[in-house]
Amino acid sequence: MSDFLTHFHGPVIYLIVAGLLLAESGFGVGFFVPGELAVVLGGVLAREHRVDIVAMVLVANAAAIGSYLVGYAIGRAVLPWALEHTRLGKHPMLIRARDQLARRGGPAVLIARFVVVVRAVMPALAGLSDLRFRTFVVFDIAGGVLWATLYTMLGYALGAEYEHALKAIGVWSYVVIGVAALALVLNHVRVTRKHRREAAERDDD
Repeated sequence: MSDFLTHFHGPVIYLIVAGLLLAESGFGVGFFVPGELAVVLGGVLAREHRVDIVAMVLVANAAAIGSYLVGYAIGRAVLPWALEHTRLGKHPMLIRARDQLARRGGPAVLIARFVVVVRAVMPALAGLSDLRFRTFVVFDIAGGVLWATLYTMLGYALGAEYEHALKAIGVWSYVVIGVAALALVLNHVRVTRKHRREAAERDDD
């Protein structure tokens, strides 16, 4: 990616960075193209005077916020129809995730910004969950500004050493995913045991 971007200057770099962010969270391709890579490299290229750092921060902010809006719109308009015609729509974990996002989804939208892969699917899931658009926009803007500014400036500060930062970011993201997955499993076990106890008590009565 870095070798590819170094062939360009100015507006083309802005368009590439914005396009990668839109593709990542707007259309869910973050499994293949992590957004951190594009944003950090934008900062690196600003340090090399290929682009202006202020303009790069603004472009990254706008693209990060806009990509989530696109993902939310897709989740609200397309996914309900898709899930209605598949078995996935009846999966208990998906139903619980939709309910949780609808009730307390704002902070989750913000936190997801900093977790690779999760960031790619969060906006569509938020749209699917009936999370209020106003709440979504507030946390979208807060998370987008914080995330895009932080990683752009990180690339600008580190310059050629950015690869070490990206490795650390990747490790941290997978740790977060692992902890979240473990929490979900433990919660599933807890809920299952609770339902079994309640069923046993009803049978005894």
